[in-house]
Amino acid sequence: MTYKRRTTFRRTFARLFPCVLFCLAVTGMVGASELLAEREILFPEAAAIALGALVAPRLAWRTSYPALLLSIALCAFSGILIVRVLPLPLAWQLAFAYLVGQLVLLASRISFAPLISAVVLPVLLGTRSLVYPAAAILLTALLLILRIMLEKTGIRAAVPFSPLPPPDRHDGIALCLRSLLTAAMCLIAVRTSLLYLVCPPILVAFTEFTRPNNAAMRTPLRATALLCAAAAIGTISRALLCVLLSWPLTAAAALASIALLLLVTAQKLFLPPAAALAVLAMLLPAPALASYPLQVLCATAVYVGCAYLCFHSPAEEKHASLLPALLAP
Repeated sequence: MTYKRRTTFRRTFARLFPCVLFCLAVTGMVGASELLAEREILFPEAAAIALGALVAPRLAWRTSYPALLLSIALCAFSGILIVRVLPLPLAWQLAFAYLVGQLVLLASRISFAPLISAVVLPVLLGTRSLVYPAAAILLTALLLILRIMLEKTGIRAAVPFSPLPPPDRHDGIALCLRSLLTAAMCLIAVRTSLLYLVCPPILVAFTEFTRPNNAAMRTPLRATALLCAAAAIGTISRALLCVLLSWPLTAAAALASIALLLLVTAQKLFLPPAAALAVLAMLLPAPALASYPLQVLCATAVYVGCAYLCFHSPAEEKHASLLPALLAP
């Protein structure tokens, strides 16, 4: 094999191997859930972590690996505790879970927004089993090991971690705005029985969209379309293979992961919540599949619009912004 061919092979391998790991991670998680008849093993945010840590050219978050794992553990157990001990209606449990996730995110001084999903998901699904946090921790640890392996082989570059600045007045006001909007959406979702208006990956995406200089908000329509397409991919994969053909759920997960990879690669937009939206479709009751993509579309439009209008300065988006006005002396 000539030097040129060896170089081409190495580049191709470095490009495709993380994608193979992503598909194996998603399919293996769903397969384990199906084999053991434990739906709590199915942790959609693991797909988001796999996309942001393995497939994306650069680590999607500003975080250390111990902080990432610890935040998932803390939030997963917090979600279980909210379900077990907080005597509030579902809408307020969801709003409180989102607030807890934001507080953990601020206190940890990392940008790993998927931790919010770890606390909101068990509340949305009414999960009480400790299998859920155990699975979330183990899956996250496995994905971090794969990430470290890619760094050791030179396929992915190690990213030095420096904590975010301590929370300030800006962060506090942004947290209040996000919490108020999400609380209103939770009330609407529960009152109308359209619970996936506040599905965890959408809340994660909303939190990320409100950050200054967020790359996805430079093209908000593309971001909206990608998230909705991801939900549709998961829905169609499950409806086609599981509902119509009675194939195992694992087959639907494999198809969805491959289709999602083709989509994000073609768009060159590696949004981790998109992967979680595709996998979340594997958890839904079959009757909910028909309305799931539409609910994601409506919720994403609302959240992207609010993030664009309220959290981004005129210099960034050439649009009026509510947050700088609130911060003005």
